[in-house]
Amino acid sequence: MKQDKEKQMKQKNNPAQILKDKQDKLNWQNFNFLENMLVFATMRTMPGRNAPQESGVHFRITLDSQNDAICILFKIDRDHCKNDPLIRGEKVKRADYMSLYIDSKSCICTIIEMKGKSSDELKHGIEQILELRDILKSEISDHLPTKLKIKFQGILLTPFTSRVPKKEIAEEALKGFIILPIQYKNKAELYPYVSKLNEWTDKYNHQEITESNTLFIEEILTTRALPKRIQDEYYSKNFSNGQDREGIYINYLLSNDINHVTLVSNRQFIKINIKESEDKGKIEKELKLLNLINRLAIKFSNNQISNYDN
Repeated sequence: MKQDKEKQMKQKNNPAQILKDKQDKLNWQNFNFLENMLVFATMRTMPGRNAPQESGVHFRITLDSQNDAICILFKIDRDHCKNDPLIRGEKVKRADYMSLYIDSKSCICTIIEMKGKSSDELKHGIEQILELRDILKSEISDHLPTKLKIKFQGILLTPFTSRVPKKEIAEEALKGFIILPIQYKNKAELYPYVSKLNEWTDKYNHQEITESNTLFIEEILTTRALPKRIQDEYYSKNFSNGQDREGIYINYLLSNDINHVTLVSNRQFIKINIKESEDKGKIEKELKLLNLINRLAIKFSNNQISNYDN
């Protein structure tokens, strides 16, 4: 009887099977906003980070092969899941996409809204961008280290013949928030505009970019997030599912399809719990390359039970 119970528990906590069974459905019972976004909303269409056509426009983000960086594209407006929104509330404005670009010097969050030609639609697009910016600022402040500094900006992608609301965009620029209007008829390449801070008067210049090899940590973050937590000893010692829970707690399957890494954050630091392995070496090397260990106040553990003094 005891052996059967242990076998069932082992199967229940099998990371490879959990990932295989993953459904495209948010889990508000167990995850907060940032966790749901990280686990379920990443665009796993690499290479290219392609967004399908909408309102007559579409785009891709091709990570430049000359740069050591990661760029993760999130699908925010889950229009393919009408009853499963990431941003909840009937009257809440929802932007389409968000990209997170990180290199050794910068961390840039770009909110991307795709709109048609009408002036009213485009003004609504500005409101959608601002709404998501405010939500993200609040969530990041509540759940990630205060040491982390993220710059926010927006892109309003629209056809050539649209009537761009320059007055409203200029007003936001005076307040310190930049929304770059981009008018283009084909698939826009947004890498140059999500990898730097823009001015709202910048002009779009289409470029053909050679795709770089994706860093290991980007692959893990975008394709290996588990839709449930592994309830091991580390979990029992480090996780509390209280109503006002601070931080994030996510498991990711490693490349051997057996072991997993646990990512834990609070407002002071981030903890990465991972066994000594080749994958740990890759992760640590790339975090140093991106200067994230200092910027995110990252601590490593290689035990099932954390030995950090909090």
